[in-house]
Amino acid sequence: MQNIVDPRQMMLADPYEHVFSSVAYKRVRAGWHGVFRHVILELLPAEALARSFSDEMGRPTKELYSMAGLVFIMQFNNWTAEQAADAYMFDTAIQYALNLSPGAQSMCSRTLERYLKLVREDGRARDAESLGPRCHL
Repeated sequence: MQNIVDPRQMMLADPYEHVFSSVAYKRVRAGWHGVFRHVILELLPAEALARSFSDEMGRPTKELYSMAGLVFIMQFNNWTAEQAADAYMFDTAIQYALNLSPGAQSMCSRTLERYLKLVREDGRARDAESLGPRCHL
């Protein structure tokens, strides 16, 4: 089953406002994490990932925009799958960037490797790699 949440959908109250101190909250919103959450996340190929999963059957996927975003951040930071999975579970700023609820996230490196394979198999990812630094997924 597909778990896909439109990142443009705003919550009534941002739970991160109470997770971070006021100074940290302002910084995470104004920094790259905020730009990623509010601008880049909705541009990522979550719909392409969704085509790999059934609409109705099977275990629910991880939230697909967050997985596309994690693959992007993982590649940008040159993280291993284990480092990226740890960031997904333990790094609150990464959870903010990926538009996830703070805490209570679980991920193993094998799951991430499966999503990474799906992104790599998608034609847009291959085309973006050939474009070099100007790529747009």
